[in-house]
Amino acid sequence: MEGGIGGILVFGSQAGRVQLANWTPSLYELSAPVILVSYFFQYMQDYGTDQVTVQRLLAVKTFRGMVKSVFFNSFIDFFIIVLLTFIGLALFVYFQQHPEALAPGIERNQILPFYIMAVLPQGVSGLVITGIFAAAMSSMDSGINSVTTVVVNDFIKPLRKQKRDDRSDVRLARKVTLVLGTFATLVSFVVAYIEDILQASQTFLGLFSGPVLALFLLGILTRRANFRGWLIATVLALSITLWVQIFTEVHWVWYFLISFTVSTSGGFLFSLLFEEERADRKLTLWGRSELGLLE
Repeated sequence: MEGGIGGILVFGSQAGRVQLANWTPSLYELSAPVILVSYFFQYMQDYGTDQVTVQRLLAVKTFRGMVKSVFFNSFIDFFIIVLLTFIGLALFVYFQQHPEALAPGIERNQILPFYIMAVLPQGVSGLVITGIFAAAMSSMDSGINSVTTVVVNDFIKPLRKQKRDDRSDVRLARKVTLVLGTFATLVSFVVAYIEDILQASQTFLGLFSGPVLALFLLGILTRRANFRGWLIATVLALSITLWVQIFTEVHWVWYFLISFTVSTSGGFLFSLLFEEERADRKLTLWGRSELGLLE
């Protein structure tokens, strides 16, 4: 490409695709402060409450080992996000410089697959496609495994009248995995018709991940929060977030923040309406040393 990496950055800046200096908060477009705040809480949910991450952290021997793994993974995540963002910018610049290379009718979500198949040399394109499938499979099996764990341990086993051994639970988990895998495969056909994958993912994350993070933070930061208060606030948060998504032009980066803020603040306030026994201090962040977590 003309100018190499420097040329990509210059061309992208001139085209308005690089806006690192945009620090003015806005409800209707991406800006640096909103991205920083929104993704700070999104990654807090991802690292602290997501079942996929939690299962991996529980496999680490010590608390300090978990802290190290989180910091290491955070650094790798930052590097990968920067790299993927640059790839998107480079693709934009490439097809601006070579418009004849882009087939008519290609949507923006299809540009990367098209580039891999039509522009990259044979052999290299095969390796890239293999890498994409491997990454997709690793993410998919982790998610399905986590959902299976939750279904078996949190729903089926507590409701079961007769106690069974671990072997039967493993066989049951395999059956649940098969059902979930089939369901995920069928859903992928629907996802293929979504025009903006990033916005769609943020829509679902804003609806459900925000209240989940609120539940955990209320549990570890205060002794006065309770489930009923959080549940009422979550219903309110889902309603408000859906209204924002459907009837306003607010940028999708705000969806998670809106849902999380309403769930957290409302969860605490509504909890004050219900008189319940306060939680043990040892179960909060303030009593973590009493449980020996830092040893």
